[in-house]
Amino acid sequence: MNPSIKQISIDQLQVGMFITEGNSEWVPNENYSRKGMVKRAEVIEQIRALGVKELYIDTSLGKDVEPANAVKNKASKPLPVPKVSLAKEIENAKAMQSEATALISRCMADIKMGAALELTEFTDISGRMIESLSQNYNALACVTQLREKDRYLMEHSFNVSVLMGILAHALGYSGDTLQEMVTGALLHDVGKIRIADEILHKPGGFLPEEWDEMKRHVTYGEEVLQKTPSITSIMMDICAQHHERIDGSGYPRGLSGDQIPIHSRMASVVDVYDAITAERVYHKGMAPTVALKKLMEWSTEGHLDPQLVRHFINAMGVYPVGSVVELDKQKLAVVLEANPNDPKKPKVIQMYDLKIRRYVNKLAIDLADERCGRHIVKAVYAESYGIKLEGFI
Repeated sequence: MNPSIKQISIDQLQVGMFITEGNSEWVPNENYSRKGMVKRAEVIEQIRALGVKELYIDTSLGKDVEPANAVKNKASKPLPVPKVSLAKEIENAKAMQSEATALISRCMADIKMGAALELTEFTDISGRMIESLSQNYNALACVTQLREKDRYLMEHSFNVSVLMGILAHALGYSGDTLQEMVTGALLHDVGKIRIADEILHKPGGFLPEEWDEMKRHVTYGEEVLQKTPSITSIMMDICAQHHERIDGSGYPRGLSGDQIPIHSRMASVVDVYDAITAERVYHKGMAPTVALKKLMEWSTEGHLDPQLVRHFINAMGVYPVGSVVELDKQKLAVVLEANPNDPKKPKVIQMYDLKIRRYVNKLAIDLADERCGRHIVKAVYAESYGIKLEGFI
């Protein structure tokens, strides 16, 4: 067989692939073409609806399948050197968070009323988020730590898109592909609008039938995006597959390994990270450093892509921006800017005294400056001390 002809599963089919005539009995007789380029996401769903499980593509004429180990030997790309100060970019980042969460909230309400999703609004804001990351990625990274429990769904979608942008940049993605990844992350949970509030916001554990319904948010999201003009396969995949797992234990299709494209595996990593660091009515959030260790644990167990987890940890740093750390002299500080040259010595702002258990005057410290003589003792969870980050970011 021609080496460029490859058999793939329907779940691996993407826009940009060229379908060959091999195993094309599923093509309706009235359709004159049994081969051709997949140009729209809805074509994939039409093929799936015909019951097709496998088909052939020609990689010399279209896109190839990206193997699950595609990032195995890839070095993390350094995040962009800040072009502007954190103080200058942080207000822009906060405004963007407010705008994005408002857009997601309005979009959800419109969909609930039967209106179509306006994709251009999401691509516009994702483009501006990417620009902000290039100006000073620390700003948006900080803002992801500003949370309100009753706005979790909107903030989570925003945070996942920011984290996707950071991870994608670390892997060297740019241009349209980067924007599609960030936009897809913004839309990844759009199907939750069809989940009843009493299930979506239930404070305790789910009954089996409730959990089954909760998992359907992925399918509901696919249905919304299938009706959205100009939606791309990357955006669709992120929505449809962010709960799939490398070992096949995920849902809704139980995909595994190579069946899950890299952008969906990336979405899984950042989605899990933001979810476990959030304070919810039914669980206490983890400190970012603890969450990173948890990601590593789950990757060794086969749930998450270990190479992508490694790249994500490298991009976020030992002490992620926005996390709270204990310094020597029994002081607490917020990490404001990462130090790519020495991750253990970021820029922080000291603001709490553990001896007297109260706030103190803010003090900016660059731990990389040898003259300061200060160091981080350990990471802590801000909520344990009742610390609200709003006043320090």
